[in-house]
Amino acid sequence: MRAGIIFLLFLSFCSSPKKEERPVWEPFLIFGLTSYASTSPFDSFAEREIDFSRFLGTWNEMQRIDTSFQSGLSRSRATYSDIGNGQIGVLNQGTRSDGGTTAQNGIALVPDPKVGRLKVSFAFPFFFGDFLILRIDRVNYQTALIGGPTENFLWIFSRQESIDPAIETSYIEYAKGAGYRVASLKRFR
Repeated sequence: MRAGIIFLLFLSFCSSPKKEERPVWEPFLIFGLTSYASTSPFDSFAEREIDFSRFLGTWNEMQRIDTSFQSGLSRSRATYSDIGNGQIGVLNQGTRSDGGTTAQNGIALVPDPKVGRLKVSFAFPFFFGDFLILRIDRVNYQTALIGGPTENFLWIFSRQESIDPAIETSYIEYAKGAGYRVASLKRFR
């Protein structure tokens, strides 16, 4: 199906008789839809049968592999809310090194409710990134291991301000086995 979507996008892009007749935003939309249809080699490590209604709420970041979009942030947290039409609102917040705070709003879509994967966009509908729920506390939904589409995106979340060290260690071992760069995990609390 994904190949079909990409092929249709390609045909649509090529169908305009003159290049100058295409809207300036068309390549961005095509790229966005292509990124939405893409998969990750880490997809097979995602949890199955996630109850996304229980995943909603605020999560505190315990550890992460630092990224360009979170560089310099500490005490980061993510809040997920149901905004209707099958969409999840995403609010990422953190404290900058100067003591100020920052916030970024986005949208997440659930492409397959049987798989712990969200397609997250902070530039909807142009760009989507994979957000994989690799592990989660199935009983209480209090801790989670979150991965991205490459080995350089990894987070450990907790509903509380701390996490049981045994759970944290088991998450790190799972991520290591999946191929994530766990040696780059750091605390930013």
